[in-house]
Amino acid sequence: MNNFTLIANPISGKGQAKNVAEQAHAALTKSGQHGQLLLTSASGDAKRFAEEAVSDGTRFIIACGGDGTLHEVVNGIATVPDVTLGVLPCGRGNDFAAAIGVPLKPEAAIATLISGTPIHVDLGCCYNSLQQSAASHQQEDVTSPENLLTDNQQPTTDNYFITIATCGYDTEVSRRAAKGTPLFAGTASYAYAAVETLFYYEPPSVRLEGDFGTYEGPLLLAATGITSRYGGGFKIVPDARIDDGLFDVCIVRPVSSVTVLRLLVTLFWGGHVKHPAVSMHQTQTLKIETDTSMLLYADGEPMCETPATIEIIKNGLVVMAP
Repeated sequence: MNNFTLIANPISGKGQAKNVAEQAHAALTKSGQHGQLLLTSASGDAKRFAEEAVSDGTRFIIACGGDGTLHEVVNGIATVPDVTLGVLPCGRGNDFAAAIGVPLKPEAAIATLISGTPIHVDLGCCYNSLQQSAASHQQEDVTSPENLLTDNQQPTTDNYFITIATCGYDTEVSRRAAKGTPLFAGTASYAYAAVETLFYYEPPSVRLEGDFGTYEGPLLLAATGITSRYGGGFKIVPDARIDDGLFDVCIVRPVSSVTVLRLLVTLFWGGHVKHPAVSMHQTQTLKIETDTSMLLYADGEPMCETPATIEIIKNGLVVMAP
């Protein structure tokens, strides 16, 4: 049986991920472990590889790539007990790696895989409220009462995330940034997408309900975070902690385009939280309703459409940290 499975996106890090993954595989083998290296070639491969590995009994799954690769791997292992995630950051943003302190330098990140410490971190889950309600009704029709879904059970869709879920303007920014640009990379590509999005974004009317109460009205963005940053360094929820069992939520009401640009600059140190159009909250659950259906993103990946519910799973993931 393999001690580990290493899943790498070979095009991440401008093609460096394959080399980093091969170095890691060699170092882990030299340390006495036995495992396999799998390279993705299409969207969904990382999730499928992770599912197959844990199904075969492997309990140490390593993701080499960016937050998108991590997102897929996490969705492949999230429902399986006693699995530890390893992280080799080779993407544009590497926001989750930063949150747990994994170094960007390959040699140091590989050392963390071998001699690091497993820690528990929170896991997010985002699902369409109408679809979940329909699934529950179907269960009621075909099962006995003792087998019905309970509040503690997880949705059947693969909508787990590890960094920040976005709604509104920053969702559109994530979508455009994911396409990439030949002019910019990393955080710069996110900043370029943020400016580009200003020219067409129309704020929706929303209803947000959480432990903090309810917000109803027009919305620029709502960012719901386990980690503090997205886009490779934008600290949208600067006080977020990965293990406190709470989301930090940043709600920004519509402001002028010039003000958005000014706020973007302050995101690097979290200075936006003092702006009168910004409110910060904490909650275990966030329900989102919008006047027209909107797609939510998390970890920079598409998740589900509104109406949506976002829930925290305290200590839902074990990850190797320095």
